[in-house]
Amino acid sequence: MISKFLNIVYLIALIVCVAVLIRAVKDERAAIPATNVNGDVSFEVPRIEVSATESKKFVADKFEMGFRLELRGKDKDALFKRISQRRSVIFDNVKALEIPESNVEQNSVDMRKEWNYYNGHRELAGYVATQQFDITVNRKADAAALVQALSSEPDVEIERTEALLKDEDSVQSAVIKVACKKAMAKARDYAEGVGAGVGRVLLVNANGGGISYNIPRFRTKGVRHLVANAMMDGAALPDETAVADSVEVEASVSIVVELK
Repeated sequence: MISKFLNIVYLIALIVCVAVLIRAVKDERAAIPATNVNGDVSFEVPRIEVSATESKKFVADKFEMGFRLELRGKDKDALFKRISQRRSVIFDNVKALEIPESNVEQNSVDMRKEWNYYNGHRELAGYVATQQFDITVNRKADAAALVQALSSEPDVEIERTEALLKDEDSVQSAVIKVACKKAMAKARDYAEGVGAGVGRVLLVNANGGGISYNIPRFRTKGVRHLVANAMMDGAALPDETAVADSVEVEASVSIVVELK
């Protein structure tokens, strides 16, 4: 009786071992022999390398503008007072558009000398005072209105307008994931074309990509000319075409996938 019980136990153990062995053989990765530069033979896993790119445009939800206040004069102290007074033109327009002053960053006043040169000698011509302002808004209409309002000021230079994204990281993450899915789909297509399947991802390489901001370049005089024409024609103001409204995000990836 005991011997029969032991035989049954041995039989069950043997069946389990065989099943485990069969499963291990099925899961064994296919490998092919390869000879390296030293003449040694090694086994490599069949693989395929594919790449994919994803590009998508997003509506900007953040706008940054750069303005420079610049004055000239011969008296240094008087010039410093003038630029302090003219600074109000920036803040008055910001207040009129109900833009929080916390959205305005201003640098300290930069004062430098201007020289005239005659026959190898230089003579002090006066001073140049400048102050930089960076202003951020959340609406394209506010950005266009501020650009238009300050373009008519003779001592204000419009240096840049940028359309941005508040949450760049999450947007870029989403585009990267789409690029990776496209690469995996391409790998499966190639594998199926040769009667195989895909296994593990062996390597992932980022091939560049990033965020491209559309930054309109224009001269202040050109903007003033457009504003003047718009006012004469009775067109609706402000003209939002002077400010970009989209951001392009791109991701490119290459992957090496095992073939099964």
